[in-house]
Amino acid sequence: MSQMGICRTIALASILLVPAQCLAADHFVRPGATGTGSGADWTNAYPSLPASLIRGDKYFLADGSYGSYTFDDANSGTAVITLTKATEASHGTDVGWSSAYGDGQAVFSHWDIFTDYYTFDGVTRNSDWRSGGVNAYGIKVAGTRPVRIDNAAGTGGDNLTFRYVDFQGGGRDTGAGDDVIYGLAGNSNLTFQNCALHDSDRTIFLMRGSWRNLTVDHSYLARNTSTPATHGEMLSMTDSDTVVFSNNIIEDIEGTAVWAGLNGGAASNWKIYGNVIFHSAAYAANTGRTSDHNLGIAGIVYVANDASNNNRGDNFWVYNNTIYNIKGTYSGVVIQAGSGNIVQNNIWSGSVRTNNSFSGTLSNNWYFNTQADFDSSSTKTLCSSNCNVFVGAASKDFTLATAVPGGATLAAPFNVDPNGNQRGADGTWDRGAFEFRGGASAAPTAPSNLHIVSQ
Repeated sequence: MSQMGICRTIALASILLVPAQCLAADHFVRPGATGTGSGADWTNAYPSLPASLIRGDKYFLADGSYGSYTFDDANSGTAVITLTKATEASHGTDVGWSSAYGDGQAVFSHWDIFTDYYTFDGVTRNSDWRSGGVNAYGIKVAGTRPVRIDNAAGTGGDNLTFRYVDFQGGGRDTGAGDDVIYGLAGNSNLTFQNCALHDSDRTIFLMRGSWRNLTVDHSYLARNTSTPATHGEMLSMTDSDTVVFSNNIIEDIEGTAVWAGLNGGAASNWKIYGNVIFHSAAYAANTGRTSDHNLGIAGIVYVANDASNNNRGDNFWVYNNTIYNIKGTYSGVVIQAGSGNIVQNNIWSGSVRTNNSFSGTLSNNWYFNTQADFDSSSTKTLCSSNCNVFVGAASKDFTLATAVPGGATLAAPFNVDPNGNQRGADGTWDRGAFEFRGGASAAPTAPSNLHIVSQ
């Protein structure tokens, strides 16, 4: 037998010894496609996203309008269905490809997500995402109540990952009382990374039931409405456990709080760090809104335990955030029942009184033009001179123009700032969201529209 024949025999024997496996496949979707519609390549792409998707497979989306879609494919173990925006750099196959398919957005009007294990990856976003730029996110979902993650029958989507997706609600002051992300079933294992979630008439996140393992990181969250008839906040929760909000920009939130527990429940093991939370000059000056304009908030975190609200908050760790120009009643952390809470290394600047009141530790915080209620720690700083510490707050640049030393040293993951800078590497742990970088404080950060795509 020839050497080639021996190799083929060995290869065949090896194949027979390996259990049968279903290999993941790529599919291609292009609104307006006029080929066979098989989804096999860009010439013969699906003209719309098929009603049924295959577990373990990946769907590349070209630019275009996709309408409303329901994700309800039966689970198959932990097999993930991936939707990814096609780009010039990564589009699966060159057959029939045109760069015009990958230089814009895949736009949906609504998502219902009723089953588990999906990844949604828009791949790109704006370099100016921190100041609210949203036109370069690869995937966009825009409309009144854009995303629902429960089926109204007690089950909802779990194990969901969203990256580089712009979620836009129906707008402020519409009277719709809508929420950007709406889930009543107690969803778990949700990650929003490098996303935008903004412009609703009530909340950005409406969380009911028992939520577990929610992470929101390096995202832009902005603008909601709260009225006496329809109370709003950025996030409204009942029961929750293991929640992380890290390195986000949070702009122009009004209502009870940014994070509010008001509906009876227990919230525990929260990590809130590296965020910039502020009211813009436009919000402060706006007197033309039809709702309760300039309502502001009653706390960054507010977990109520009173005659009408029986809530508890335990182990809320609020570290190295920048809180600027907050309007309303309070700008601090108010947890009326609970223990193990820590508020440390934060900057409060130009805001209403804090009313920081909770059971736990309050230390190493920095205040300017803000009343530091209940902070009797020897480690606090009440700034009285040279207090304009930001590179350009008016232009929404909250990197530090000068050091704000005195922060307590913390372990990972709290030891890296939103730009990837090691906190305390120069011997000084700065307070606030960003670590001072000397003359390089305002240096460009890593591009946000680069993404590693597995093949």
